[in-house]
Amino acid sequence: MRVHVESQLDCDAQTAWEHVKTSAMLVAVSQPMVDLRPLPGEEFPETWQQGMTVRCRSFLFGFLPQGTRELYFERVDDTAREIQTREHDAMIRRWDHLIRVQFVSEEANQKSTCIYSDTVEINAGWLTLGVWLFASYFYRHRRHRWRRMAATFSSGENS
Repeated sequence: MRVHVESQLDCDAQTAWEHVKTSAMLVAVSQPMVDLRPLPGEEFPETWQQGMTVRCRSFLFGFLPQGTRELYFERVDDTAREIQTREHDAMIRRWDHLIRVQFVSEEANQKSTCIYSDTVEINAGWLTLGVWLFASYFYRHRRHRWRRMAATFSSGENS
């Protein structure tokens, strides 16, 4: 099953892209619904790199453990402003996640904006429908968090 959520952000595409590539932003937009933590003794990298595999623990609402999740960064494309991950854990066989930041043309005297999107292909066997429902809600939660944070980028609050 597929989830697609997109939103217009009040910042330019390059600024959004620079934030998309950071571990800190992934953690920030996921909370408080999902808390992502590196495995004990490990750290998240400052920025995601193509070919990188990261293992982490996820906790619903900060306390319900969801097990160990593996994220493989198949593609981090600065030109297209896209990240493609292949993810899985004990419950979810496939969570293929495409993040895209697209330029929106500017008009005179208007703020720069961009389109941010998440597209996820999910396969969790007989649990797929439930996981898809959760993902649909989760990515809408992230969309709202992204909008709030993007508004602070140009003011320097979150840079």
